[in-house]
Amino acid sequence: MNKLVVFFVVVALAYSMAAPVSDEAIARRRNLPALHQEEHRDDFGQYALRYITAEGIFFSERGRLIPTPDGKDHVMAVEGEFSYIGKDGKKYHKKYTGDFEGFQISEEI
Repeated sequence: MNKLVVFFVVVALAYSMAAPVSDEAIARRRNLPALHQEEHRDDFGQYALRYITAEGIFFSERGRLIPTPDGKDHVMAVEGEFSYIGKDGKKYHKKYTGDFEGFQISEEI
């Protein structure tokens, strides 16, 4: 019985996330606190962040020091990704990097 209840809850949640979302519903969710939040930093400035919000936004980013091509210094290289549910009810997902080759973003749906 418990498995059946869990199944219907998951189906209802998936259906509600796939349906178009009204501006009013988005505004109500934006007032809610983050569902999950992690932040890790070290003494050198390297970091890892991760957030999940009630409105369906996922964000993750990592910054790490890498040596310059000449090996004399270090710079912060950044890589991350985020996803969100658009007003059309579709989930959009993007990944990005920032390093010696500039800032690059890839879009996935």
